[in-house]
Amino acid sequence: MGQTLSKSRFVQGLGCPKKLVYGAEKSYLNRSDEDTFLASLAQGGFQVGEFAKAHFPGGSHVNALDQYEALAQTNELLQRKSAIIYEAAIQFENCLVRVDVLEKKADRLIIHEVKAKSYDPTDDYFFVGKQGRLTSGMRDYLYDVAFQKHVVSSAFPDANVTANLMLVNKTAVSSADGLHQRYRIVKENGRSSAVLVGELPDGVLKDRILVSVPVDQECDLIYKLTEHGDRFRGSFDALVHHLAEVCAGKEDPKILLKRDCAACEFKGSSPSGWHECIKSAGITDPVPGELIFDLWNYRKKDLLIDQGQMRLVQLNEEDIGEFEEIKQGTELDTKQRQWLQIKKVKEADTSPWVNKLGWQQEMRNWELPLHFIDFETTRVALPFFAGQGPYQSVAFQFSHHILEADGSVAHANQFLLASAGQHPNIEFVRELQKALGEDRGTIFMYSSHENTTLRDIYREIEADPTRIPDAENLQAFIRTIVQPSKDSADKWVPNRPLVDLLDLVKKHLYLPATNGSNSLKAVLPAILNQSEYLKSRYSEPVYGKGRDIPSLNIGPRVWVEFDEQGMVRNPYDALPDLSEDLTEEEREQLEGIESIKDGAAALMAYGRLMFEDMPLQSREAIEQGLKEYCELDTLAMVFLYQGVRDLVGVV
Repeated sequence: MGQTLSKSRFVQGLGCPKKLVYGAEKSYLNRSDEDTFLASLAQGGFQVGEFAKAHFPGGSHVNALDQYEALAQTNELLQRKSAIIYEAAIQFENCLVRVDVLEKKADRLIIHEVKAKSYDPTDDYFFVGKQGRLTSGMRDYLYDVAFQKHVVSSAFPDANVTANLMLVNKTAVSSADGLHQRYRIVKENGRSSAVLVGELPDGVLKDRILVSVPVDQECDLIYKLTEHGDRFRGSFDALVHHLAEVCAGKEDPKILLKRDCAACEFKGSSPSGWHECIKSAGITDPVPGELIFDLWNYRKKDLLIDQGQMRLVQLNEEDIGEFEEIKQGTELDTKQRQWLQIKKVKEADTSPWVNKLGWQQEMRNWELPLHFIDFETTRVALPFFAGQGPYQSVAFQFSHHILEADGSVAHANQFLLASAGQHPNIEFVRELQKALGEDRGTIFMYSSHENTTLRDIYREIEADPTRIPDAENLQAFIRTIVQPSKDSADKWVPNRPLVDLLDLVKKHLYLPATNGSNSLKAVLPAILNQSEYLKSRYSEPVYGKGRDIPSLNIGPRVWVEFDEQGMVRNPYDALPDLSEDLTEEEREQLEGIESIKDGAAALMAYGRLMFEDMPLQSREAIEQGLKEYCELDTLAMVFLYQGVRDLVGVV
């Protein structure tokens, strides 16, 4: 293999050493590279990395991609008595790290590892909990910097090496407008980076939006541990040596299956790294939904895996624990839902379980017309405007379908604001208020995300109402539909509270085709396959501009199409290719978001609109893709509602 152990490979191998083997094998698909890029772009990670350099002015950038050239550049800079080096390359044996910012002050070497991670300086237990253990949210970051300190100390044994994590200070407030806009995303030689446009606003560094926190004590704690996660027992030095040998191709780590294998980045169509690991348990070509990894919300997976109970058909009621008999009219609790999933697999039963009495009781409380809403939001590290803190909620898009008393459906309203010069939140609420109107109709969301977003905007208005002429009116509207948080100083009771369809699905519906998932992306094709009404209604082009069910974005569309096995295809797979009718240059601008079919792609698309300069045609294609994706989210909720009525027998 001949790879060095980098800091990213170290963290990956800490979770599972076998991933280092699969990562070196180019035939295996690795989703982590794309996922990491998406997260960094969506949250402003590229901008944070560049903004960090402004805190260490006058530094030299080691920009060589070649390992030996980068090492030579770094060593030359380290000959100076003092130096600030960005992306310093340090190697010890088969370990090679690129330090985000390395300061040299005489015999001191100071590491600053930059992360777009929110930090609370008022939390005494942010890094290490009350029990003396690393907190789960910071564990990987601390191991990352501990590894870097280990390599730098080993490479320069006479130096005094100290380590810091540079994080986003959640208590900070920006004194400048448009800080995030000062950095634009550019791509050169296939690599994306952030570039400062113009100069930083005066005084913005004094806002302490980024803070470099000493973590030497936490590093010492890690060095003393003799267990490092579920997959390695031994000293820290032994851990580093083992992972370095794996990277060099000199050791082949043994496979140790755990519950976190469900989210493996090497999980994909066979052959894949994940399938190779599953074979070690005697399982070849597993059917989706048949393994213990798929069991919903089950906390004892590791125990059953260690006992060799990998398939759901092997489980019994005793594995779940005590629970009451599943009956019509009563809500499913967690254990009942888990057993229902197992029972369906054991009996090869693909029919839905529907709590008809429960749904009927819920429906009696709903008032027409019915409103279905979905929000697209993001939280970026660097604030949009003066007076804002990091990672404040930014609501940039919504879609709204309405179902009238006569049963007619329409895509009634939408909102999208993706201009880098405008903060969308206030206009978002104004347009939402117009969309939902003055009627008393029930409003549906899928998960509590919409409720949380509106609470965040409520607090934003509350912090400075003088800048918003209609602040009182907007807050009054939010109070009519949103439940306040438990710790809110301002208490109220909404007279038209948002109804969470996800919560109702968990209580009253189980569709075996979802394989335990409650995601709307999984529920939609499952309900379409189970409802004869939906299959009949939407196998014709009744939806779209100028059709029975009008759309604001989509032309005549048949949503129910069947595959070779006679199953309804997932409508999300039918969302269009954004690059159609674009030039080659414009297509290049869309690389990575050729289609928008899930929330991660939507966040990436919004990030591209906010942080990149691109041709008008490419921008319009992305905006169209965002609109169609968000529209399908609310249409999917309409399908769910109509499908449940069909299964309950009230259509």
